[in-house]
Formats: sequence, C-alpha cells, structure tokens
Amino acid sequence: MSIRISHPSVYPFLEVRSEGRVQFSDGVLESWEGATGGGVLSLTGLFGSDIYFNQIRLLPGIDPSVFPATFRFEISMDGKIWEPILKETGFVVGPVAPQWIFPLIKARYIKLVVTGDQGKELIATGRFEVLVAGVIDIKTSSELDRLWVKENLIDGRAEYGWSSALRSRNQEESIELDLGSVNRVSELRLLSKNDAETFFPSSFRVLYSDDHITWHHLIEENGFFAEPATWYRWRFLPLNIRYLIIQIRENARTREGKFISQIVEVELYATADPVERQERGLPEPVPHSSVLRSGIVRLAMDGEVKEGVVVQGHDRRLRAATTDARGIVELAQDGEDREGVVVQGHDRRLKPASEDMPGIVRLARNREQRAGHAVQSSDDRLKKATVDSEGVVELAEPGEERGGVAVQGNDPRLKYSTEKSPGIVQLAGDGAVEPGLAVQASDHRLRLATTEAVGILRFARAGEQADFAAVQGSDPRLHDATAERKGIVELAKDGEDREGVVVQGNDRRLRPASEDMPGIVRLAPGGSEQAGLAVQASDPRLSDARPPLPHSHEYAALDHDFNSHPGMIRLERATGKAYEGHVPPPVDHAPVTGVNSGDGAGVAGRGQAEGVIGFGHRHGVRGISDKGSGSVGQSFSGAGGYFSSARSYDVVAASQGEDAPGLFVGGFGRLEGALYAGAQAIGSALAVSLPLNASDVILPGDALIASVVDGMVQKCQHRGSPKVVGIAVESAAVVLGMPDESFSSLAEPFSRPEGRVLVAVAGVVPARVSAEGGPVEPGDLLVSSFQPGCLEKISGRDGGSEPGRIVARSLGTVKKGEALIPVVLRS
Repeated sequence: MSIRISHPSVYPFLEVRSEGRVQFSDGVLESWEGATGGGVLSLTGLFGSDIYFNQIRLLPGIDPSVFPATFRFEISMDGKIWEPILKETGFVVGPVAPQWIFPLIKARYIKLVVTGDQGKELIATGRFEVLVAGVIDIKTSSELDRLWVKENLIDGRAEYGWSSALRSRNQEESIELDLGSVNRVSELRLLSKNDAETFFPSSFRVLYSDDHITWHHLIEENGFFAEPATWYRWRFLPLNIRYLIIQIRENARTREGKFISQIVEVELYATADPVERQERGLPEPVPHSSVLRSGIVRLAMDGEVKEGVVVQGHDRRLRAATTDARGIVELAQDGEDREGVVVQGHDRRLKPASEDMPGIVRLARNREQRAGHAVQSSDDRLKKATVDSEGVVELAEPGEERGGVAVQGNDPRLKYSTEKSPGIVQLAGDGAVEPGLAVQASDHRLRLATTEAVGILRFARAGEQADFAAVQGSDPRLHDATAERKGIVELAKDGEDREGVVVQGNDRRLRPASEDMPGIVRLAPGGSEQAGLAVQASDPRLSDARPPLPHSHEYAALDHDFNSHPGMIRLERATGKAYEGHVPPPVDHAPVTGVNSGDGAGVAGRGQAEGVIGFGHRHGVRGISDKGSGSVGQSFSGAGGYFSSARSYDVVAASQGEDAPGLFVGGFGRLEGALYAGAQAIGSALAVSLPLNASDVILPGDALIASVVDGMVQKCQHRGSPKVVGIAVESAAVVLGMPDESFSSLAEPFSRPEGRVLVAVAGVVPARVSAEGGPVEPGDLLVSSFQPGCLEKISGRDGGSEPGRIVARSLGTVKKGEALIPVVLRS
C-alpha cells in the first residue's frame, strides 16, 4: 500500500496506556510523567488502524532536566509482539526539539520504554507525536512573486502553487525536494493550474538520489502539454529516494513570447520498507521491459538516442563497423581525414614519427623552424636558458636593454624604487619636476587645491584673472549675463554701440531693413544717390543697357583696335574634300583656311569664355599631327583639357590594338567614380610585375610564392604554403610595377622584359588546380599543392589555423587529374 509522504501529517492516538500520569485528550498526548522506582517505565499508544509513518517527535516538558536519558521506541501490529526501532543512551535535550526521521514503517501500536536506573526520581516528557514527516526542505531556481512561492507546492491548496520567474529567453529551472530520510518511493504526482493557459512545463526530467552525491535518471517528458486543474502521475518500482529534482529544460511560452513554468502541487507516494513490513508475502513480479513500457528499464527502439533508455542487442549501432558500413562508429580508410569517421590502428598516420617521415606529426630537426613540424624534447631551444646560451628564451644580463632577451628576477630594475635608487622607475622627490621620475602619492601637488594652496592646480578667487589659476564653478563670470550684470560677456542694451558689449538677438539693428526703417543697413529708393543707403537689387540702374560707343573704320585698314570692332563675319559655303590618314587637310576642305609658313598658328581665337569653338555632326574639333600631339590643351590654373558627353564616354583613347598604348598619365590620377577594367570576368584581375628568382618555366595559372631573395618570386612546390603571393597570368585588367623599359616609345607597343612575370594578386583568374586532395567543386577553398605550381582543395588536416594558407576559392570543377579553371583570389 502506498501513502502520501510529501505532506506532513500527524496521526491521533485512539488510546494511551501507562503506569504514570498522562494528559491525553482528542487523540493528542500532551504530557506524561512517572516515578522511576528503579524499574522500567513504558508509555503505549494505540491507533484505530494500521498506520504508516516515518517520524517521531517527543518534546520535553516544563522541566527539561527530567527528560529521560536512556529510552527506546518499539512498534507492534497486535500489542503482543514488539519490535525495537530506535534507542537512545545518554540523551541530552538540546535547543532543537527531539525528533527522529527514518524510512517509512507500518504499525498499530507504538511504545516508549524508559529504564528507571537514571539517577532521577521522576521522568517526564511533553507532547508525543507520531507522524509523516513530509518534505522538510524545498529549493527552487527562481520564484515569480510572493503569491507563487515554493511552499505552496505542499500546502494542499489548489489556488496557488509555484511559478518560475518570467524570462525573455528559455532558461533551465529546477525544483529540489528533501524528504529527510530514505523512503521507498513509487509514485510522483503533479497538479496543473486551473486556467486555460496552464503554463505547465513542456519538457522536463526527474532525477533522484539517496545521498545527494550520486544522481539517477527517473522520468523524462518531452513536448508535454497539460489540461487545466488536472493531476498527472508517474508510477515506477519502489526506489530508495531521499532527494528528488525536477529539471525543467523547456518552459511554457506566453502570448508575449516570454517563458515561464507553473506547478500547483507536488505529491510523492511511498510504501513501507520490506525489511520493516510485517507481511512477508512474495514480491510482485517485475514486468517485462519493452519499447513502449518500462520494466526494470525501458528498451530503446532501433537507433533511438533518447536519454534513459537501454540499447538492445540487435540495434544497428552495435554491428561490426567497417569502412563501408557504420556500426557504433564508422571506420576511416587509410589516410582518410573526413569528419565523423574513426581512424584505424593500421592507419599510416599512426606510425612512429621521425624527422624524415611523418606519423601523427612530423618531427622537426634541432632548432628547425619549419611550419607544421613538432619540436622534439632534445631541441636546443628547450634547454635551460642562461645569459650566455639561448633556451626557449635568452636571459638578459642585469640591467641589459638589448632586444630579444628576457629580464631575470634578480635584475636591479625590478627592485623597489626610491628617490635615490631606481627600480622599474625612480621616484621623484616632493615637488620635483625632472623628466623620467615618477610622482609619489605623497607629493604636495596631489593634495586638494584651494584658492590659497596649490594642488595639481590652484583655484582662482572670484573674478581673479591671474595666470595659472583655474576658474571655479562659483565664479561670478560664469553666471547668466544680462544688460545690467556681466557674465561670461556683458549684453548690450537695444541700439547700444558701446565697445565690449554683445548685441542681443532682439536688438532693433538686427530687424529686416526697409526704405523707411533701418536694420543693419537702410535701403535706398530706386535711383536714389543719397549717401549711407544700400542699393536694392530692383534698382533700375542695375538693369538698363548702356548705349554703344560710336565707331567705324575701313575694312581694308590693316591696323586697328581689336576691342572696337562693332560687326560680325560669317562665311557660308558647301565644301569638304575627302582625305584620310595623318596628313594636313586640303585647302578647299573648309570655307576658311589659315596657312602660316612661320612658327605661329594657322588660326587663333581669343574670348572671355571660349577662345575657339567647333561644332560638327561627327567631330567638333579635330587635331592632326605627323610627329607631335594631335591636340594640346594648356591652362595656367585650370585643367589642361575638359571633356563631357551627354550620352557616351567623356574621353575615348582609341588604340590600334590590345597591346598598343591607349592612355598615358604623367602625374597621379584621381577617380571619383568606379573604374571598370577588363572586357571579360575571367582574367579581370589586379596584377603586379615581379622579377623571377629561378629558372623554372612559368606557365599561366601557376601559383607563385615569395622567394628567399627580397622582391622576387618563384614557382610554389609545397603543399599548404603560407607564402603564396599570387597566380601567374598573361594579362590583367590593372597592372602595377611595369618597368619603364617596357615602354620603348609611346608610339610602339610595350614589351614584357625577360626575367619578370605578371602576378595576379586580386580578382578572377585561371589557375592550375589538381584533384589530388579530392574532387574540386565550385566554392571550395584552395591551398597550394605538392604538384609544382598547382592548387588543391583544403582538407581537414589544414585545420584553418593559418588563414594565409588559403589562396583562392574555386569557380570551376576538377573531378580528377589537373585542369585550368577560374578561381577568385583571396587577398
């Protein structure tokens, strides 16, 4: 039979028997006393039926000195056969009321037996209670408010219970119960709130322990939903439990998106300990375990990974593992570095490592600094460091300031600093201002500053204007300024023009000016020549045209004033003889032809805005030269040439071929918009012309690394090298570092000098990629390969610890062998 042990409950006595005097009424034994007489005294309590209890409470009477020192408690089912359960010898009443908590037992009679040989003539006790102890302590991770507290879990009321704190994110909550003693618990019950939104936890598990050290899994629920005001129970075989924890891993969610869990009541049910039970019937058979119902355990379904279930023998995870089929693990093939597979014992990576052959690691030679090699314990760098020889570090001589050496603990610079002797610093004397000294806390300059005494600074008196005095917040110069009283400034009265005062915003001189009322100025009427008035923009004198000056002359005259010519010249004719090439145009190609046999110009124009303007449906102005520049623009302070187009390019530098010069800029260039270079995506890269340090044959797509010679490059021949500079290309959208000798003449195509190569450092370029490290797919990260000049896919052994090893990201596919595919360089 199971009874509730989570809630405290006192059993009333039906009858009390004793040789002494008892105070008994309504089932409560208030006190008992009896004369010893050197014999044995007993007090027997009878209950109306069989009871289950796990606590006895025996309080001292009015005089604690007569409380028995040696006694025991006995139980019986029939009042004839008695079984001792507790015994005390030399008991002394302390500040806490005497009580005993033990595993649940069953009885109908209970007896207190006291020996008379205690040196006391009178034995007396106070109230005697037999009860279920209930939960003696509750701990929770949080509480909502004073109405939803942990004590409500065992108060027997359904109005309020326990609630976790309302949180903005899900957080694990817990409830821990202490029964006070180990009991044979077989059932757990939880009550949900009587509300449409129960906020009952949706995912939780229950753990138990008998010593608060070792914890065992008992129950687990995931995705649980509860109805309002409903009891839920979980039954299991009786277990020895004193401590029980309910761990809430997923709280209920409110409509506002907050997280909370609420439980109204908790009940635990237990059975009497079989050792203490009177009936000795056969134990109930243990139910068979299955995947649906627990027996001693609950069996897991094939492949199930839920916590608290037992894997069965035929589970697929227990079969023998191979490189092709997964068991508990999946075995890796020799050298395979794929994630999630187990390395086998015969894998070549597990062989002993040496300086020449790698195992799990590859050993470095003495003092070798090569990346990816493990330093051996015999390496000189691991020996003890001294001032004469290096170990991991080289120790510095006392006071030595050489770079790369470690200061020793006995260095004089680490001793305590004084004013006479330096340590890490040298302390300054009081008031000292020498450079290189540290100011001490006792320095008088660090004291509080006043108007009389200097600290870090000295405060100025009210209105004081002395040098090196700090103005205080109470200084009258900092108060609000008015027309009658100075602050930081003194405000001027309306219209006041006294020196040293500030004009206010409402001064009449700042109002809008008109012809009748002055502001900052007074406006003049139209045509007025009165002194002191400002001419308005509407004055007719600013728009009337002046009459032209009379002037005439004969056109045959050769000498006349250019500025006084009053007329215009227009010549119109249909002409235009065709011509081609870089030759002068024929004379009858234009209505006006100027031929100068000297060193001057054939045609000259001068104007305030433009000197010469040309308009044409094909070309506005065309310049041709057989030796020099076709067109020359010069300016003293502006741009030498200005070009603009409404629908096409502002400037077109049309060359005769891809390798012919198109544009030459002698100084620096500045672009406010984007620069578009390269006609196609593949090959549109930024490249640098660099010298080669080896006789290797460099092919387009080869990976190049920095050479040991400064400023040079060579073909890469190491896997995962962090020294890769870029990819060799034939051409690029932008080329940097091309030497001057590459351009023999502005009229001739440039030539690539011997011993140099174009190295692409950014952009999209074709690169040689090998499938040795595995098939390459678009998007794979690439590192240098063992194949000279090639790249390959990054693998797990690279680890990603050095980002400089990654050269590019693939834009193509290589299934096997080697191929030239587009890649995006990573700068």
